[in-house]
Amino acid sequence: MQFIKKNYLFCLLSLIIIFIHQFIYQSLLPNNSSFLGHDYSIVLPNFLFGKIWFDKNFLSIPWFSPSFCCGVPYFADPQIGYYSFQQLLFIFFSPLVALKISFFIFSLTAFIGTFLLANKSFKLNIYISLIAATLFLYNGFFNYRAIIGHFSFLSYVFIPIYCFTVIYSFEVNGGKLKNIFYILISSILFANFIHSGSASLIVVITLSITLIILIYTYINNNLKIIYNLLISLFLGLIISSSKINAAFAFISNFTREYPPLLFGNLISLLSNTVKSLFFFPNINRFNSDTINQVTNQLQIHEIEFGVSIIPIIIFAFFILNIKKFFINNFTSVKFISFTIMLVILIFTVSVNLSNNGIGTFFRELPVIKSTWVHFRVTSIYIIPIILISCILLNKFNLKPIYLKYITFVFLFIIVFQTQIYEKKFYNEQKYDPKNLVKFYENKNRIKNINVNEIIIFLDQNNKPVISNQRNDMFVFNFSPLFCYNPIFGYNLEDLPKNKFTFNKRNQISNNLINFMGNPKEIKENQSNFFNPSCFVFPNENGCKPGDFFKESQLNELENFLNYKNFNFQISKSQSFFNYLSLISFLMISSFVIYYLVRKIGYKH
Repeated sequence: MQFIKKNYLFCLLSLIIIFIHQFIYQSLLPNNSSFLGHDYSIVLPNFLFGKIWFDKNFLSIPWFSPSFCCGVPYFADPQIGYYSFQQLLFIFFSPLVALKISFFIFSLTAFIGTFLLANKSFKLNIYISLIAATLFLYNGFFNYRAIIGHFSFLSYVFIPIYCFTVIYSFEVNGGKLKNIFYILISSILFANFIHSGSASLIVVITLSITLIILIYTYINNNLKIIYNLLISLFLGLIISSSKINAAFAFISNFTREYPPLLFGNLISLLSNTVKSLFFFPNINRFNSDTINQVTNQLQIHEIEFGVSIIPIIIFAFFILNIKKFFINNFTSVKFISFTIMLVILIFTVSVNLSNNGIGTFFRELPVIKSTWVHFRVTSIYIIPIILISCILLNKFNLKPIYLKYITFVFLFIIVFQTQIYEKKFYNEQKYDPKNLVKFYENKNRIKNINVNEIIIFLDQNNKPVISNQRNDMFVFNFSPLFCYNPIFGYNLEDLPKNKFTFNKRNQISNNLINFMGNPKEIKENQSNFFNPSCFVFPNENGCKPGDFFKESQLNELENFLNYKNFNFQISKSQSFFNYLSLISFLMISSFVIYYLVRKIGYKH
């Protein structure tokens, strides 16, 4: 209460900023037409499957799902976040309510985490820290990815709070137990990046963390914090080793490779980057400046990174007054920190340029090789730009009254720039979640859900009809062959789908026909449904990716179709990492609980 009384203006401004933010963006979840972004067509069905699995099997690993693509891996899919707080919300709340609560929690995490990082870790003034927190809360990468449905990207907002816990574990005075406590908290936060389905963003997340810690080492002229960071990362990887091993086992059989989206020259790359970060991105200009062999064009959400013009204003004033600032000696520690930051900058630039030898090398690295929109690495600039600009602002040592005026003006600019931004694209999204909402409300349907038939939709020319609702079909007891799962390619080109039998025909309209098949139909000793264990552990199960359940495995197929576990073999490495993940998580969680109980006991 004393803090509130002492800083009532700060608290009032914080509440206003958060309220306005939620007012602007919650109105797009769903939009004016009650629709959601197109990628929620994969996100919401996945989370609803997670609820079904939880109700039927509690916390056991959901290795596979019969709901999509006629039986596919689930836990091993790096995009899936079953063991995440988002999934927990979808278990206890209806899809739209869970979505709104998730976005609110993500928003609070972004705001509070950045404030703590700026104020406590970088020792910035409380109002300058408020500016930093607002800049991050309103950044385009977080908000518009959330609107479009790139839900696995949203754990990005945990980066500031993660870095704060790592730095605090290094700085805090209170004995070794307290240091260990914060390192362990940070390791759980890092594990969350992987378990929440952010594998496609893990390079961006890791590089962002690295840049923030390097800025800290540069300012403080001390590299010792690197030890805490490495311990945190190592423990986080140990906790998530089961997920990591399963994901690598899966994607090793489906190495998705597309020609990368590249810029022809440095000028066009820099021009588009500056527009996307500080002003309003121009998708038409972006598409004309890039070499894209995968789609006709990208949509606007792919180049949303906006942090407003505020950092530009601060940088300009700093340059105009640079003579007033004392430049510290360029020590060896600063040299190391600066050099690593420079290497990261070279990576982010070169990976986006064609005919670039360094870029070609980077693009062949593991994980990066499986991605093709490398412009996403632009997101690693967001937090460093916010921090550096606010650190510079802090150096002006403005009088409190002037700083309050500047804070008010800057916050107004951030909100104003957000409000006037054209959001037509997001208001025109077309995914309708009504099927999932109705299904959730029918508790008996959830309890008795199963897969009775496989289904495919064709037009009059026998070409697959792709709809936003295709992953919803499981709520009607269907498993669609042409589901939405980019792990098999955007057109499911890597999914072996030519062996299925469809023997029921239903003419829906002149240009729409659906064909259905019995998943338990036996033909040449094979059923009519994928054995998904073959996608992840083919050697252990004596099969190859794309094989069906055999006639002798009908009991296992029956269990699978009823959302139950079935018998299959996992690799020795997977068994080892399963135990390693579980034991490490239990040990770390036990210590965290012990420390908290001990601390509460001392207070009383």
